[in-house]
Amino acid sequence: MGPAWPLFGGSVMKKSRMMKMEEKIGYLFIAPFLLMFIIFKLYPMIYGFVVSFWDRNSEMKLLDTTFVGFSNYITVLRSRSFWEAFGHSIVFSVIYVSFLMVFGFLCAVLLNKEFKGRTIVRTCFYIPYVTNMIAVGIVFKYLLNPTRGPINAIFRLFDFSGPKWFSSPVLALPTAAIVAAWAALAFNIITCLAAMQEIPKDVYEVADIEGATFFQKVRYIILPYLMPTLFMLLTITLINSFRNYTAIVGLTGGGPGTSSKVVSLLIYDDAFNFLKFSIASAEGVIFTIFIIILNTFFTRVRKAWENR
Repeated sequence: MGPAWPLFGGSVMKKSRMMKMEEKIGYLFIAPFLLMFIIFKLYPMIYGFVVSFWDRNSEMKLLDTTFVGFSNYITVLRSRSFWEAFGHSIVFSVIYVSFLMVFGFLCAVLLNKEFKGRTIVRTCFYIPYVTNMIAVGIVFKYLLNPTRGPINAIFRLFDFSGPKWFSSPVLALPTAAIVAAWAALAFNIITCLAAMQEIPKDVYEVADIEGATFFQKVRYIILPYLMPTLFMLLTITLINSFRNYTAIVGLTGGGPGTSSKVVSLLIYDDAFNFLKFSIASAEGVIFTIFIIILNTFFTRVRKAWENR
């Protein structure tokens, strides 16, 4: 019996060495991600926050500038252009989130039903999600061209000139928000469809026996089961709605004038066109704080609903 203990101890030591080796290999695999995160995410965030307290509103290096405290934040909060862009971002977000949440859910409910060609239809919904937003913008700028576009050609069949989608100060921003939401629709559909697969079939069978209609099933079965998923989607969609730089640049460029200029585009212009790096950083920090507060509010609403 005596010799078994050293063998057992040796086995434990061998397993311990193997675990340490696997741990080192694991760190090796995540090292590239950590390096990229530090270089392209963490460092810019820290640098931008630091710059917002200095007077780097020119091509001067940070070391050659002076500390100004909250002066840049006060300038931003007093800026009419910032609040105008902030309002545009809110409008874009409301339209974007509303479109995605409503149509994402409805499309998922319809695509969950059995019908001929369902696979083809699902694929058609997924294609825009993997398409570059600039390419989507080029296509829609042609489709919605007021004189040569096929959409307005339909209006002319009924003796209407058709709207000036991207050249109208009133329609440019809502149109861009709807196009951006259409391009992102697939994610909401896929997520809702996946959640619907978790609904027990017995529940549907009982509903059929009770004579429930399609709309009653949606209201009393699908919606209650999907509420946690919908709350999660609402949070993700809300955050993504403020990451709207590509959509605005690809569709309207912030125009006509500044009628569709959102905060993300304002930050870019202030930083790289006007070289107001500290002002742009302050704008970014203020907008980030707003998004965090908004996200915290919806998280508390979700927890309150789950604990009710």
